Amino acid sequence: MLYKIARLRRHFVIFYHNEYTIQLAKQFSESHIPFVVVDPSDNMEKLAKEHRYPYFIKDEPYKESAFLKSHLSSAKGVISLSKNISDNITLIASVRLYEKELGRLPFLIISNAETQNEKIRLQKLGANKVVATPALMAKRVSAMAIRPDMENVLDEFLYKPDTPIDMEEVYVNEDSWLVNNQLKDVHLRDKMKVSVIGITEEKGNFIQMPKGTSVVKANCKLLLVGNQRGIAKAKRIILQKNKPKNL
Repeated sequence: MLYKIARLRRHFVIFYHNEYTIQLAKQFSESHIPFVVVDPSDNMEKLAKEHRYPYFIKDEPYKESAFLKSHLSSAKGVISLSKNISDNITLIASVRLYEKELGRLPFLIISNAETQNEKIRLQKLGANKVVATPALMAKRVSAMAIRPDMENVLDEFLYKPDTPIDMEEVYVNEDSWLVNNQLKDVHLRDKMKVSVIGITEEKGNFIQMPKGTSVVKANCKLLLVGNQRGIAKAKRIILQKNKPKNL
């Protein structure tokens, strides 16, 4: 198991086994995202086989030995799913310290919280994304009640793997060739069948359904809609420093 894990690159390390982990593992497996589950349970091997975890480690999540065994140094991110906020706080702090020791780029850290206050605390301590479970459930239930048809559309097209329609936000940094050029200059719809349905400016102002003549500013975010391949290609073009010759 350790030899197999040592070959992983850009994987996710999921800490703590519970019902959240089980569902997340299913989604990751369907989307072909590599991951390792770390949990101190004595029956971890049995749980891993039951829920089809491809890689697992039986160890205390906050220990350096768990970081080494899960090959965290080469991971893309960390997901802490304990229902105890103290566990998540300890893990986030430990991962950030380990990150500094390695001298590597920051990990993407995702965690869960039971309340809005816990969400704010975890974000202040270094989590990039925190999902407040009750709030998330309330939003989904509200969407079902108010706009049931829209909820069906989201489940059908955005939440499933290998969907023909995807949505992603792309950050336009200061080095991008697109800065101070018009949106139409990138020819997203013509060449990649991708549309820009929104622009979030640096100060947070959101422009919905921008025109082709809209000027792209540095440090803004473009909200793209299209298929996964088209969006991936669009991201590569937008992030280049020099305008591609084929445009």
